[in-house]
This record gives sequence, structure tokens and C-alpha cells, in this order.
Amino acid sequence: MDRYYNINEIVNGYSIIKVIGEGRYGIAYLAINDKGEKFVIKQLKEDMLEKTREKLFYEEKILQGLDNPKFPKFISNFKDEYREGYILEYIEGIVFEDLLVRDEYEFSRSEIYEIGGQILELIQVLHNNNVVHRDIRLPNVILKENKELSLIDFGLARIIDNKKYVREMDYWFIGDFLIHLYYSSYEETELEERPWFEELDLNSEEKIFLKKLMGIEESYKDIEEIRKQLEKIKSMNKF
Repeated sequence: MDRYYNINEIVNGYSIIKVIGEGRYGIAYLAINDKGEKFVIKQLKEDMLEKTREKLFYEEKILQGLDNPKFPKFISNFKDEYREGYILEYIEGIVFEDLLVRDEYEFSRSEIYEIGGQILELIQVLHNNNVVHRDIRLPNVILKENKELSLIDFGLARIIDNKKYVREMDYWFIGDFLIHLYYSSYEETELEERPWFEELDLNSEEKIFLKKLMGIEESYKDIEEIRKQLEKIKSMNKF
């Protein structure tokens, strides 16, 4: 059974502030150092360490290989009598899940296209480094104060092998993420449930764009092809 850290408990010189997330594989805490700077303590769950130890450390290996402010920096490992894991940079901002669920923010078309472009930039960096993220979801994308995006939680990220782990996995997540943003301004008018491409007010190019990302139609070959389609959509809409 996992032993949680208590508030103010010290881990490798970092003081625990609170739990900020928990999933199947780990528990994430917000912590500060002696200068008051924020960090993330990621405690790996015992049962997962026993079953799939090697998979749990992909995040460490991948983040160590990336040197980009849009992704959290890997700081160090930690291990005590009962727990182990690693320490990551904390990226200040608000996750899109909070924007949509808590704040009920409605995204405009121009904002969706801007966000889509930024996500493509993030994923292109990863793919150029032979990494597929596999978890581009609302809780894992941060909007910073300067309106730039950061991508966190690399627990499911893997090295691209063009067999089990392919680039197209991320295309689906990009499409699903953007569909959530489109739905932020959707007003339900019918009781009968319909597929998203019928419910949402999309023009023909937007439908093609999202269907290809989701694999409903033939998938895109690469990020550059996706970007060209997005630019085409933007040029059709005057804001």
C-alpha cells in the first residue's frame, strides 16, 4: 500500500505543500525548496513499480533528453525506505481542464486556431526528438501567463519505433483536444445525441481537418501537412 507524503514533509530538501494530482501510475505533489521555488514531486506507485518498473522511468529518460522550456525539466531522482520517484520543474499556469470545467471559458475560433498551432509546434519538437507523447489531454496542457503553452506529464510518452509507437497516436489526441475546445461554445438544441462532426458548427475544411486527425479519414503524413491545413482554415476565417 502506498505511503503518502504529509504536508511539510521533506523530500530531498523539498518541502511538500499539497497533492496536485494522482493517477494509476503515480502521485504528484507540489513542493518548494529553501528559496520558495516550486517543484513537482512525482511518487511512483508501489504496485506499478513491481509490475512495470521499466515503463515508469520513460518519463525520466525522455525529459532528460529534451532541453526546451515548453516541457518540464527533470531535476533528480529520490528514494527512501518506502517510496521512490523523481523531481520535476513546476510550470506555472492554468490547465485547460480548469479553463473549460471550472471557469466555463468559451474559446473563439481564432483562439482555437492559435492554440492548435502552438500544440503542433510542441508535438513537432517531440517528434523531431523521436518521441510520441500519447497523452495530450486537457489536464496536461498548461496555458501560461504569456499565453504560451506547455505540455506536461510524460508518463505515457515513448520512443517512436514505427510499430507499436507511431506519430499518428499524437494526431488523434490533438484532434480530440481541439474538439473539446470547439464544444466550449456549443449550445445543445436537440435531445438526440449525434456525432461531433454533425453537432458542431464546422465548415467543410474544419471537418476534414478534425476527421483526418481523428483517423476517421486518411491520416496526415506529418505535422507539416497538418499545419498547412490549419493555415488554410485560418485564411478562410476573417477575425
